[in-house]
Amino acid sequence: MIKRTLAALVVAAAAVLAVTLLTATPDDEPAPDVTGPASLQTATLDQVTRLAAPPPAKFTRTIFARSSLSRSELMLDFCKGPIAVFVGKHRPVLVAEHDYCGGTAWMPKVGKGEAVRLSGEGVEDGTYVATTIKQVPRRLTKVRDLPDTDIVLQTCISPNTMVLVGMDRYEPVTVTS
Repeated sequence: MIKRTLAALVVAAAAVLAVTLLTATPDDEPAPDVTGPASLQTATLDQVTRLAAPPPAKFTRTIFARSSLSRSELMLDFCKGPIAVFVGKHRPVLVAEHDYCGGTAWMPKVGKGEAVRLSGEGVEDGTYVATTIKQVPRRLTKVRDLPDTDIVLQTCISPNTMVLVGMDRYEPVTVTS
């Protein structure tokens, strides 16, 4: 009986020693945090980033000329394409074209969220996305009525109404995949 008790004590002591040795860490290494998630659970894979492509342009136009507000009627009357009109500091560039010179062939057909590619005099080359569309009365609309966007497309759509399409320049965003 003493031999069995002694053997049991030796086995128990060996088990305690083995557990202590297996779970011990060197002095320069902190003990693992057993309360938090395992490192495999918190590991992340490298993320690949790329610039998102601009939306496809529904229309592409080259601006014919740059103009001031006071000279815009003269420039529009040349019917050589849309013109960029400077309407004031801290205001959007107005891109205008007479309806009978081609303005109605594209400006009123731009829907919210659709893109137009612009280049030429008076605009920053790039893709612009429509964010605001409104119809306003002809001859009664003021500069303060323009949408607060980077560019505003403007053409007449009837004897009494103009369309204003507020557009912001497309800024590429980083996409992770």
